[in-house]
Amino acid sequence: MLTTQILLATQTVSPLHPAIIWVIVGVILGSSELLLPKTVPKAFKFMPLIMGICALIVAFLLWRSNVFYRIPHSLQILYWMSLSGACTLWIRPLFRQKKTSSLFETTEAITLTEIPAGEIGRVRFEGNSWAASCENRRQAIPAHTKVYVLRREGNTLIVVPNPLLDV
Repeated sequence: MLTTQILLATQTVSPLHPAIIWVIVGVILGSSELLLPKTVPKAFKFMPLIMGICALIVAFLLWRSNVFYRIPHSLQILYWMSLSGACTLWIRPLFRQKKTSSLFETTEAITLTEIPAGEIGRVRFEGNSWAASCENRRQAIPAHTKVYVLRREGNTLIVVPNPLLDV
């Protein structure tokens, strides 16, 4: 009795075949991937596309199966959500780029300009000019001094002067 009322309620709500509704949802979600700004975090990249493809899979199942057609809309949505979640967990890690850490081949650099205490100067490292800052914020490093590169923070190298390590 209850399933008959649910079936009648779902059939009167939309005169369109449910597969057509799912195709429209799939196309909207899939095309929204093109409209998202490039500033979207990488954790959410390809999510609308995956959800749109899953909506198209639900539409295909509704179109090809008479049994699936009789399922209420709430269960169709639940099936789509579970399929989207499974595909997101399974497929999305394939698209994400893994962070690669590169070690410096050389750790020595030469200052091009003075590095004032707590400020940024320039060093020549691996043949290029880099912005550099001293590890000790209270220490200044004169120009044309040999320094050692400790790490990189963004585009700035963190360095220490050579005499500091020779002690």
